[in-house]
Amino acid sequence: MTRIDRRDALIALGASLVPLAGMAQADFPNRNVRLVVPFPPGGGTDVLARMLGERLRPMLNQTVVIDNRPGATGNIGNDHVSKSVADGYTLLMQGTIIGMFPHIFQKLTYDPLKDLQAVGAVAESANVIVVHPASPLQTLDDFVRKAKERPDKPLNYGTAGVGSPQHLAMEQMARIAGVKLQHINYKGTAPAVNDLLANQTDLGAYSLSSMLPLLQGNKLRALAVMTEKRTALLPNVPSVAELGYRGVDSSIRFALFVPAATPADVVAKLAAANTRALADASLREAFQKAGYDIVSATGPQVAAMVQREYAVWGPIVRDLGLQPE
Repeated sequence: MTRIDRRDALIALGASLVPLAGMAQADFPNRNVRLVVPFPPGGGTDVLARMLGERLRPMLNQTVVIDNRPGATGNIGNDHVSKSVADGYTLLMQGTIIGMFPHIFQKLTYDPLKDLQAVGAVAESANVIVVHPASPLQTLDDFVRKAKERPDKPLNYGTAGVGSPQHLAMEQMARIAGVKLQHINYKGTAPAVNDLLANQTDLGAYSLSSMLPLLQGNKLRALAVMTEKRTALLPNVPSVAELGYRGVDSSIRFALFVPAATPADVVAKLAAANTRALADASLREAFQKAGYDIVSATGPQVAAMVQREYAVWGPIVRDLGLQPE
């Protein structure tokens, strides 16, 4: 075969593969789909992923395999998905808070704003300000008034860590209220809540999903949810916005992501399956029992949420002088 013949043969072969690639996308999915959870089994994100995965299976007519890849505050799993083959068979369950990660983590091995493409929202859990049931702070106004009365001895509050959404939201609210607070940094929610239950801290800020059992059992009391509107899960608890502290909107909003180069038609099929799954009344009920509200938002809308996290929290991180990890 001459060089020209070989070249023509290769061109013909390439042309013959084009429709095959189109068929592969049109046939999507034709095998199991992996849903990566960047946290250990049993945590809130894992619970959400497993509940959603069960509903996605009949929508996709394929098994959705949960793949836990914990470590580095979720960045190991995030990085894995960002570098996976962009064919729609590897998804990520993560919060829109990844938009703030470039401000918090100095040596990210991926760009959460460029290397991941949003498929659609799944659920959200509002952050909530809580106190011990015996605390004299009955309302958020009590808390602000007390903080103003003793500027030389700031009220202290616990969160799951420096730079966490709850930490940044509390500092944002303190600035709006014109008060100074003392942040107590814990490595995780459990030790922070243990100290609050033991009356070692004045108050705390945590995700509602982690606090709901304690609130329902009257082990803790909620002063406010850190959102624009009240949540249906705590209908009698006011939002910080309605109490006059607008600009504090802090929820953990979970969404599905895929590698950035995933074909549009594949993303559309995943988005449609996600939308149908979230319409299941039993899933909505299961989410609410776990402390989450279902969120309906398209991929572009989720991408805008990620961008907002980046824009809103960057200046606050810099103003607080937080050192990126």
